Amino acid sequence: MDVRMWSVIAVLAVAGCSSEQAASVDEAADATGAAPVPSQPNATADAGSTHGQTASMRVTAKQGPADAEGHFLEGERMLLTEGALSAEKSDVILGSDKAFAQAISQFERDAVGHPEVQDLTRLYRTAATRLIGSDGTLVSFACGYSLCVGEIRSRTDEDFSAWSEAIGMDKGAPVYSLATAPMTWGRDQHGGRFVFSVDPASNSITAQWGPDR
Repeated sequence: MDVRMWSVIAVLAVAGCSSEQAASVDEAADATGAAPVPSQPNATADAGSTHGQTASMRVTAKQGPADAEGHFLEGERMLLTEGALSAEKSDVILGSDKAFAQAISQFERDAVGHPEVQDLTRLYRTAATRLIGSDGTLVSFACGYSLCVGEIRSRTDEDFSAWSEAIGMDKGAPVYSLATAPMTWGRDQHGGRFVFSVDPASNSITAQWGPDR
């Protein structure tokens, strides 16, 4: 597996976000008037991966801090720092086959016995599959209360890039922050891994890399 130009890109929604997470899948699906509108980038940092590749990160911030007191499942805590999606943790998990497989497995275990999480997973899996269409395949996907994580295989790098843009702007299944890791497997298979927030209270990305990163 070749991780080429490992990058983490965040696209945050602005319009129509409340301070609380939608209480049901129906509320998330009804948020058609809350089309994500990216704000101007307010932070730029270089990111490295577990494969030692050069990386870049663009973060756009939404007004208002994320709620650090929310309830998160164990898999979600692997990717969060004080209620915000962590750039460092995303870097490690999305860039490592082993760490990514462990994260997906933990998310799936967390969903057992939580019907609302299972409903949320179905809603966002449907949106992710619809948006990739015939240009790729959603090979893994799982959600918690606030985050969803998955992997897409596509024919070209551009297919995954276009999907990343589309999922960040989809009205039927609002996304409040998004981190992606474009990847190549072998010679002919492209795509990438991703983690995004479905919770308006977890609408930011935190990065604590030093100046040498």
